[in-house]
Amino acid sequence: MAKKSAKSKGYRRQAAKKPYLSKRDIAIVCVIAAALAVAAFFLFRYDDGALKVKDGAVVTGGDNWLIANGSNVRGGARYYKLGEIGEIDGYSRRKGALGSDANVPEYTFTPAGEEGENVSVTVTCGHGSAEAMANYARSLMEGVEAITAGEVQSGQLGGRDARWYGYDTDLTATGVTAENATEAAAETAEDAGESRYSRAVAGYIDASHDCCVILRAVSRGDTQADCLDQQALQALVEKAVGAVTVDE
Repeated sequence: MAKKSAKSKGYRRQAAKKPYLSKRDIAIVCVIAAALAVAAFFLFRYDDGALKVKDGAVVTGGDNWLIANGSNVRGGARYYKLGEIGEIDGYSRRKGALGSDANVPEYTFTPAGEEGENVSVTVTCGHGSAEAMANYARSLMEGVEAITAGEVQSGQLGGRDARWYGYDTDLTATGVTAENATEAAAETAEDAGESRYSRAVAGYIDASHDCCVILRAVSRGDTQADCLDQQALQALVEKAVGAVTVDE
């Protein structure tokens, strides 16, 4: 008797199952996994020089550090040491904070003697190049009635490449005060203090981490004639630049 075939017995040949991933797919997955592993390593181990923050405060190694918040993330913060500030001959130095960020110091220098209340030099840091920060700050003054500002200049201040501009503030005709000023005028109203007039020169020099050091000399008076001229204020900014050491 002839043997029955598998087909005649009701069996069906099963096709061999192909693997879900081809060799090419497996190779691609391995490459992606390796790339992710390298990215994770640099994310958690790469040191870009950012300062440590403990309990909300930057851990520093000195009371004269120049520090900027170099974060591009809104609401985030990543602080960097840009350099150090020394002394300016004939001036006393006071350390405060820039705005509401206590981790970004602002140093205020005032001369001894009677003019100490009417002249000051401040040094702080900002996130952005000297050119970008100077142009941005100058643009905020456009259309503000109380302010007359010059154009941004480029050249050297104290032997360093810099950007700077001068501006006058007259608060007598506008009623602008530090309390009711717009963002653009608030700083100049603060410059004037209890006086009704102020004249200032703001300078910017580049630093590391796409940041810059900002230096500003301000003179106040009951009239514009009581204020130092632009040339004298620029000389003060140059003296302040001489007190700055920028980290490479």
